[in-house]
Amino acid sequence: MQISPEFLLSRLRLFCDASAGFLRGLGQIMLQSSPLTGVLFLLACYISSPLLFVFALVGSASGLIAARIGSFDRQDCQAGLYGFNGALVGLALGYFYEASLLIWLLVVLGGMASSLLMQAMLQWKLRPLTFPFVMVTWVIMLLLWLGEWGDASLRVPESMDLVVRPEVTALLGFLRGFGQVMFLEQPLSGAVIFLALIAKSRLVGFYALAGAAMVPLLAVVGGYFGTQDYISGLFPPEGIFLGLFGYNAVLCAIAFAGTNWRDFLSALLAIVLSLAFLRLFQFAALPALTFPFVLASWLLFWLQGQSWFNHKAA
Repeated sequence: MQISPEFLLSRLRLFCDASAGFLRGLGQIMLQSSPLTGVLFLLACYISSPLLFVFALVGSASGLIAARIGSFDRQDCQAGLYGFNGALVGLALGYFYEASLLIWLLVVLGGMASSLLMQAMLQWKLRPLTFPFVMVTWVIMLLLWLGEWGDASLRVPESMDLVVRPEVTALLGFLRGFGQVMFLEQPLSGAVIFLALIAKSRLVGFYALAGAAMVPLLAVVGGYFGTQDYISGLFPPEGIFLGLFGYNAVLCAIAFAGTNWRDFLSALLAIVLSLAFLRLFQFAALPALTFPFVLASWLLFWLQGQSWFNHKAA
């Protein structure tokens, strides 16, 4: 049986379309519907941890498969709206737990569940952002904690020595602030993510830079003006060093990036709110994930009188 060139060409187009949608889903982790951004984000994952790289692929693919099975809007699938929450579920479970058959199964189920919740929120005319990832991951973590599953052991993080010099701590914290969006602790991964954002949009890159640099820069300035103890009380140096005060701020900055002063002030207010929400979660010893970003963004949308629904944006 001879296969016609037209058939092969149509199959190739389908493959390219599916691949582009898949990569856009990875780019949408930071609100960028771009295949190239998705490729660079995958590179950042691989640099930090080849295992997390696989977790991201499996989680994103699971979310996209659920969308295909459910016959969700094709344009939304192509825009990557049903991939990024699944990828984040995979990254979170791969970061917090040792890899096991149970965890891999939960990544697949969690990725699919995130797409179902995404679809429901879109139908309810809400802006999902990364809330499906947050909710699904919280539920899975709660079930694992309550069930005391033997195959779901928490991963012990690698120890990192805290750098004493505040300038070096701030620089490493700045870079890790980008990577921590995807649970990546290598500063080089953060640098790749920052370059990916700059390559997509210089405006987005500038806002993301401002978001990631805010707390580390505050710590450095505080050291010169004698307010370091006060700032350390607000933002512990260990958290700055690990980039924990950067990732929600980066997402807030990107979400409100724009060319006028209102956009800048909105981004600034969203960042401040997200930091306050993050500290509340830290004081309560609860996993904040990206919920401070989601909550701050929702509050700003409400204050601005904007619709909570944007069909073409995550």
